[in-house]
Amino acid sequence: MRTVTVSESGICAAYEVYAFGAGEPHITFTAGVHGNEVSGIYVAQQLIGYFQKNPPLRGTVKIIPTVNATAMRCMQRRSPFDKEDLNRIFPGNEAGSLSHRLAASVYAETADAEILVDLHCCGQHGMPYILSIYNESEAARGLVERITMPVAVHSEGTPGQLFTESCRKRGQAACIIELPSGAGSGAVNLPVANQCYEALLDLLRTEGVVAGNIQGEAPRFYGPLKDTDAPKAGLWRPQVEKGMRVERGQCIGTVEEAAVYTPESGLVMNIVPCGYIFADDLWVMTYVQPAQ
Repeated sequence: MRTVTVSESGICAAYEVYAFGAGEPHITFTAGVHGNEVSGIYVAQQLIGYFQKNPPLRGTVKIIPTVNATAMRCMQRRSPFDKEDLNRIFPGNEAGSLSHRLAASVYAETADAEILVDLHCCGQHGMPYILSIYNESEAARGLVERITMPVAVHSEGTPGQLFTESCRKRGQAACIIELPSGAGSGAVNLPVANQCYEALLDLLRTEGVVAGNIQGEAPRFYGPLKDTDAPKAGLWRPQVEKGMRVERGQCIGTVEEAAVYTPESGLVMNIVPCGYIFADDLWVMTYVQPAQ
């Protein structure tokens, strides 16, 4: 393990890099780009533990378990120093603020990866999914096909994210895996985190890095995430659950007795639990439609 430190005006940020094996393929896992997304950090640490006991059969595996360690210690998404969202500023700037320098350092650290998987969290009430610009990148689609989690979602490709910049500017096979968090700050969703860990071992088996047979199945591909909004603020009562398939025009819940209908058929990825919603946050469900 080695520690990489960046600094700006006397303020420092550091992250740890674990490397196992040698030669090709070069595979990198990152987590903790957003400091409060700890299910991904847990998965990265499990991978470190695995390779400390079981060196790669071939190739190099690099793991950065907590990219944004200062944000993680504050249990918040953004940097406590400059309030930047690290996953919107890649490839970074070595002459910028601390977050921009951190982004530049991590971007350089991941430059040799043929495969790059960035672990994130999608909130407490979401379903896990792989996020990829698979319509743009054949390399990204080939990667996603080998990660044995049920759902792959097409990303709109927001610039500044580590995986989009890696795909578009460096031609790497890169994606995000979004995992639900546990209940409360700093909590890990252990069942889903363990599911992701096993899926990543399956990916490594396809590369001959890890021994054994593939345990899971390839994901089903879906289009981009879409939201369903409520017509007004008030008490929201859901009538569907995540993982359900809904049809266009189906009632998915009520707000103050007014029915809320889904505009399209799809798979429910996230549903807001019963509670009060307000005018500045009226979305109640996120869904995806099967890819064409």
